[in-house]
Amino acid sequence: MRSLAACTLLAAAVAAQQQTFEVSLRDGRVFGASAVTGDPRQGFDVVVGGSRRHLAPEELLLIVRAPAQVVALPSISFPDGDVVRGVIVGGDAAGNRVELLSPVLGRLEFPVDRIGAIAAAGVKDPLRLRLPDGVAEAIFLRATVGYDVLAGSLHRCGDRGVLFAPDGATEPAWYATDAFVALRIGDPTARRAPAVASLSTRAGDRLGVALRALSAETVQCELDSGAVVELRAADLACLSFAGAGTFLSDLQPVEVSESGYDAEVLYPWRRDLSVLGDPLVVGGRTHGKGLGVHSRSRLVFRVPDGCAQFWTRVGLDDSSPALGVAAVAEVRVLVDGAVKFEQRALGAGAAKDSGLVPVQPGQLVALEVDFGPGRDIGDRVDWLSPVFLPAAGRRP
Repeated sequence: MRSLAACTLLAAAVAAQQQTFEVSLRDGRVFGASAVTGDPRQGFDVVVGGSRRHLAPEELLLIVRAPAQVVALPSISFPDGDVVRGVIVGGDAAGNRVELLSPVLGRLEFPVDRIGAIAAAGVKDPLRLRLPDGVAEAIFLRATVGYDVLAGSLHRCGDRGVLFAPDGATEPAWYATDAFVALRIGDPTARRAPAVASLSTRAGDRLGVALRALSAETVQCELDSGAVVELRAADLACLSFAGAGTFLSDLQPVEVSESGYDAEVLYPWRRDLSVLGDPLVVGGRTHGKGLGVHSRSRLVFRVPDGCAQFWTRVGLDDSSPALGVAAVAEVRVLVDGAVKFEQRALGAGAAKDSGLVPVQPGQLVALEVDFGPGRDIGDRVDWLSPVFLPAAGRRP
């Protein structure tokens, strides 16, 4: 459990660095707040500059607090993009459930039939590991070069790892989580209903939830299973409210165009992650919803019915300055080919705000990133919470 304790200490250190909230509303306003409390039934009280104001639940688009930093722990991934990190500590004898101890969410239990992958610490995107044709479950074992794939069946999970029976084996065997890259399950069950909010934590977890309450000390949420989790307010990275609009990362683009400066695409675009597969963090702020891209890229989306405005923030991912280069990119938002927002010298630091851009259903909104003066080096751009919003006074 030493790794878990170390992650908890790291989480406490990061929390001390980030003590304020950033609140975004459906009308395009963004402001800092020293406190946000309330619930989706009664509304929220926000303290801004020492003054308290009340917000109706439908006014909130997202609440941002601490930067997310993925902890070096095993993870469980779900088909809808959710991921939670922690130590596997148990599971029922029938193999129907797995228990995970998270450094910020506590002890959690998940049905195995909802899981797409169980991965070792440090493994990104385990769902991208392809199962061989005709194989429903497989374990990807570490090898001197790459990994070895063993088809078989998962029997159960426990504090020893996973009990897995390779095809042809007389008995199942325990595999510790540091012995394999990932265990893939090919046909996990989808959520019972779309999540009303997306929770991102400082440890790099991302879960669809229903928010129950926010207090000065805690955030209380309900999971798809009906279980209630409570985390410290300091462990909150971002809360995005799905009912406020239609996030572009939940849509299929009608056009994708990507190219490197003088070679193949360096990093393809990603949903709700940076191009490196990490949380979307710009200027020390995490957004749970968004698009991670690299120059040059062009993503085009059609405006859904009932939407009248588009909004986003955009910035260089915080991983870019760590490269030791002063990356600069050009970004723009176009509606049916007309430029509505442009930043010709997007550098490191705080994200830029597009403001509310009027749109009509059926129009095409393009998010473009072009090379700056430094070619494509470090041009890791995050479109933060890009969203189509309904007309003022209308619910999506």
